[in-house]
Amino acid sequence: MVALSTSAPAQSKDNLSRFAWSTDSVGSARFISAHGHRAAVLGYSQDGLEFWVYPFQIVSSYKVSFHPQGSATAIDGQNLLRRIIYGPEAVTRIYAGPDFIVREHIFVPIDEPGAIIRYEVESRQPIDIDIHFVPVLNLMWPGGIGGQGTFWRAADSAYVLAEETRRFSGSIGSPDIVAHDETPNQNRQLTRDGGLAFTIRAGGDHPARVFITGGPQQTASAIAKQFQQSETSLEKVAADHYTALLNNMLQIETPDEAVNRALAWSEIALDQAWVCNPNLGCGLAAGYGPSRIARRPQYDWFFAGDGMVDLPVMLAAGQYTRGREELEFILKYQDQKTGMIWHELSQSAGWIDWNRYPYMFVHVELTFDFLSAVEQYFSVTGDRDFLVAHWPAIQSAYNYCRSLVDRNDGLPHIPPDKEGSREQEALSEELALSANWVSASQTFAELANSTGHTAEAAEASAASRKARELIPRRYWDAEQNFWISGYTRSGTPLLDRQIGPVHLLAQGIFSDAQRDSILQQLATSDFQADWGTRGRASTSSTYDPNSYANGSVWAVSTSAVAAAFWSAHRPATAFPIWNSLVPWSSLDSLGHMHETLAGDYYHEEFESVPEQTWSSATFLSATVNGLLGFRLDAASNHVVFAPHLPPSWHEISLRHVRIGSAGLQFELSTSLNEIKLNIQNSGAPLKLTFDPKIPLGAQLVKASFRGRSIPAVLETHPQDTHARVDLELPHGDSSITIASSGGVEIEPATQPVAVGDRSRGIKVTKVNLRGHTYSIDYDYLPTAVDTFELHTPWTIDHAEGARFEKISPGRYRVVIDPSVQNAGNVSYQHGDVQVTFAQAKLQ
Repeated sequence: MVALSTSAPAQSKDNLSRFAWSTDSVGSARFISAHGHRAAVLGYSQDGLEFWVYPFQIVSSYKVSFHPQGSATAIDGQNLLRRIIYGPEAVTRIYAGPDFIVREHIFVPIDEPGAIIRYEVESRQPIDIDIHFVPVLNLMWPGGIGGQGTFWRAADSAYVLAEETRRFSGSIGSPDIVAHDETPNQNRQLTRDGGLAFTIRAGGDHPARVFITGGPQQTASAIAKQFQQSETSLEKVAADHYTALLNNMLQIETPDEAVNRALAWSEIALDQAWVCNPNLGCGLAAGYGPSRIARRPQYDWFFAGDGMVDLPVMLAAGQYTRGREELEFILKYQDQKTGMIWHELSQSAGWIDWNRYPYMFVHVELTFDFLSAVEQYFSVTGDRDFLVAHWPAIQSAYNYCRSLVDRNDGLPHIPPDKEGSREQEALSEELALSANWVSASQTFAELANSTGHTAEAAEASAASRKARELIPRRYWDAEQNFWISGYTRSGTPLLDRQIGPVHLLAQGIFSDAQRDSILQQLATSDFQADWGTRGRASTSSTYDPNSYANGSVWAVSTSAVAAAFWSAHRPATAFPIWNSLVPWSSLDSLGHMHETLAGDYYHEEFESVPEQTWSSATFLSATVNGLLGFRLDAASNHVVFAPHLPPSWHEISLRHVRIGSAGLQFELSTSLNEIKLNIQNSGAPLKLTFDPKIPLGAQLVKASFRGRSIPAVLETHPQDTHARVDLELPHGDSSITIASSGGVEIEPATQPVAVGDRSRGIKVTKVNLRGHTYSIDYDYLPTAVDTFELHTPWTIDHAEGARFEKISPGRYRVVIDPSVQNAGNVSYQHGDVQVTFAQAKLQ
């Protein structure tokens, strides 16, 4: 069971508890981690925790057992673990034993090289706690050193970990130790796991503490002493840090508390991914997971591509300084000879010759992505100084991209010794890369114009136009009416119906008919599970639901698909896809999202990283750019707000929306045929386009701004309708009201999921309104009862393919009963419902 809080937004450090998640589901599949910029504690309880002070693993297999005084047998802590509380600043594990409770508070200071574990005991007598661990003191994979040793230092009441070059040291100990293992040089191993142990005593008003630290040369012991003296102040620094983050971050409040919590934790997870390596600098780590065979805590190192995926969220959250720091960290390791952007950088890279390993400069698409990321940063922040300061590097990156373009076909090709975005196949051409060239060349042209390089801008724009014309012919399979993912080195097209780079659908590269064909297929149960979008169609011959790349469900792809449907004005399909990601934040490490789940049953894919940064980041970016339809352009001082809210969300608020130096607050309320937006602009006047979705088929009645009538434009699309107003938004408070009449909106029932479930929810693939008949196309299981709601002021006359019942004025429930003819069929089928409204009510 996961407990959620529903209190008001955080206003002080005391309110950090609002964002704490508590669970009594504490089995072996519950990952925990505590993060700082320079250290981390992480692991699954069955394997024990590992402690990192970057770039070194200090100890691993940290486990506890409890020894009530007078008892001859210790109790394994794993058997007593009953509850875990995840907070932004710390994690607490609660153990319930016979006549005692132990709270294990795991804390990593924000900017210090170590961790503090505090044990608070409630018992009639003190409890002895046995700490078991394996000393390591070795570099993150693939680095490694030798000559380590561990010895007991009585003066520090700690084990000291050292290595012969004396460049780094570690320490694990406690002032509360009452017994400890010796470290003699013996000819036999006397313990089963080869580790060490010590015993601490806690009880009553006396908590016990364990300090794990690391540092250059022989500083680890001194750092541990500093921790003992400054524990309270270190905790206050962390509390203040997260209080400031929560009070100043982008705050989105919806009627759904689970959504609110997932969104807030997406920003927390992004902050927790900021890592500072003493040799390399500070940047975003790609994620956190347990070390498996080697000393590699999964993605707890630097990936340029992941950082660029995360960048839009930092910008949306107003974290402009950190966004610039991430871009400058990426530029720091750019290949100075070619201009190529790097792929990944282990935290041990400062200790080894990293360029000898085949990981640094391997993915060609990242340099294309970099140009788009820079343009995105400039558009939101208006930071022209960044462009000027780094123009040679930006131009070098563009020149590298251009060097890959084939002179004969005008599209980029992948060199034989490099890879594109698909690591699993050796490709020579890739749809994603070609689409990225369209974006990269166009964005470079815009950057060049902004810095006065007009000749370069003209050349880049021409290259973008040429590629845009070529892609629909080169990458389209007319037989499947689906795109071709790429071409192998032998020239064979990939026709595997992979999800592909769906973000390009918003770029207008493919025709409307091609775009609709792709989206129509992506909307079906062939791709859609109750927990997201499969990376490959389940009917593809190469589909494997438990494969990392051939059919599993990725959060990053699911977010992109939802955003693509919103961009194409298909909100009835978009919202359920996006909403399917909300349960991910409580599946494993509370508040964080896995990298990928299985394609057939709801559970994590077994290679998946439990805390994947870009999973959290793209969920938030799909919310901001898709659900809410925000476009922020500081360069032109223009904000677009085009929300696609589901009909049951009657209010939503947004605080700390930042554009340039201005701050905006939005309070949006809706009823069946009216939308009211209250805005507070703390900055200078700006241009605002407010373009909300209204019921499909609705007609405009009026629009007003600050009580005065203003012109509005009705925008009609096959599957949704919008009402747009354009205005100058002054400093201070303002309000906009849009009134409409008629129309209809659909809201499919949310399908709850539990571990082990198959997909069984209805998938709305298309809606349409022709005259007085509203049609809904969907995929469904014939053995299930499916429902959805219609919100409309119109009166339903009759329905074909379903029955309906009126819930309240303006709300109907439409019920699709199980099919008697297909009662034995457990596969998804396609169906449709035709709802006809009374014609007299359509006026």
